[in-house]
Amino acid sequence: MDGNLRQLKRSPEFFLTGGDLHLIVNEYRFRVHSYFFTRESQHFRQRLAISDAFDLQGNGSSLSSAVVLDDYDITPDEFESFLKVFYNPRYSFYDLAHPHEEWASILKLSNLWDFPNVKELAINELEKLDIPLVDRIVLYQDNQVDADLRLPLYIQLASRDATLDHDESTRLGFRTAIVIFQARERLRSLATGGRSPLPDEVGVDAAKEVICNLFKAVPPLVEATPPATPKPRINGFDSPRRTSSGFGFGAHSRTPSSSGQLVIIGLV
Repeated sequence: MDGNLRQLKRSPEFFLTGGDLHLIVNEYRFRVHSYFFTRESQHFRQRLAISDAFDLQGNGSSLSSAVVLDDYDITPDEFESFLKVFYNPRYSFYDLAHPHEEWASILKLSNLWDFPNVKELAINELEKLDIPLVDRIVLYQDNQVDADLRLPLYIQLASRDATLDHDESTRLGFRTAIVIFQARERLRSLATGGRSPLPDEVGVDAAKEVICNLFKAVPPLVEATPPATPKPRINGFDSPRRTSSGFGFGAHSRTPSSSGQLVIIGLV
């Protein structure tokens, strides 16, 4: 371990004097304050408490027992963006160099580690940005943003003149793509002559009802056989679980299964 530690590099921005929590992401070492992690995140409260209680490696109290975050699908840049929420030099004003990418990273990690207040902040900031419609839907789906924010986006997509292309369908996931294609047909059938784009005579309430019913009717696809590898466990306990947010539609994974078939994970 000591030999490996000497090969690690300090984060140029977040290896802080007085920090009591040591973390490692890929080849970078971070030293920050555990207060920000235990104050809000049940995941980190449990993780650090279990490590302390059983005197386990990985409680973050020193460099030799640093919390290694390599089992999560994150990069040092994403983690640095996340830390900027707590170590922002200006209160209530975030001047990020790449707002879309950085707030997307903050949303991802806050959802992954159960930081509800940080997640709400990230969503509020992302709502201020001009993000392409499909990009926003994919981002919100992947990070379980509340259905109240996603439903108007689905309506916009089903109401636009152009149909989904191949790339958009792949990125959205099979279930959402099917719902959008079917919603376009049903909504246009409600209008005189089946016109496109969707005419004003088809109201938002009708569109909401059609899309919600379709998400309930189109079940998420799951693997028919158990995965070949066990669910990842981080320092001895399970990765955080994610929950649905209503309307019968949830997360949409576009990761191929071991059999090569597309796996769409959603909650009904």
